[in-house]
Amino acid sequence: MVLRNIKYSFQRITRGYCDKDLWNIDYWFMNLMPDMLQQFKDTKHGSPSCLGTEYVDEHGISCNDECHSEWDRILDNMIFLFREMNEETCQKKNPYQKEHDNILQEFEEKYGLFGEKLEEGKMNKFGRVLHFPSEIPEYKDIEKKYYAEEKALRQYREDCKNEALELFSKWFYSLWD
Repeated sequence: MVLRNIKYSFQRITRGYCDKDLWNIDYWFMNLMPDMLQQFKDTKHGSPSCLGTEYVDEHGISCNDECHSEWDRILDNMIFLFREMNEETCQKKNPYQKEHDNILQEFEEKYGLFGEKLEEGKMNKFGRVLHFPSEIPEYKDIEKKYYAEEKALRQYREDCKNEALELFSKWFYSLWD
């Protein structure tokens, strides 16, 4: 483990990424990008010159404070969206998560991991039949609500990802200082 971490560190030093990063590029990107953008925002010295054309006073002189504020707003929005697209850092949570977890635990205790106690000894031509909590009437309502909320959360994170990448693409050549 230690040798592998040394190898990964060396790879990051020599090529900017390591083999481990390649296993899950999306996860690496989602975890790295918001922090990079935050540090960029906190340590930047200016704002894109194209913003200066939008914020001029009555004499046609750029109003740097407004430009910088607008750039901060754009960066904050990118940071927020990159964090929201990540399931681990998304502020929205499934309100049925705890109930769902309790149901899974109760289901496993009563019926086995895949409900094998519901049909003990019964086999079909493919082997054992798998059962899930949503098949049990007492769990059906919460499971339905839980999965509907999961679908909505996935869509929310997908929308955040699309908007974040759209902003990232639009301002890509301005991400330098």
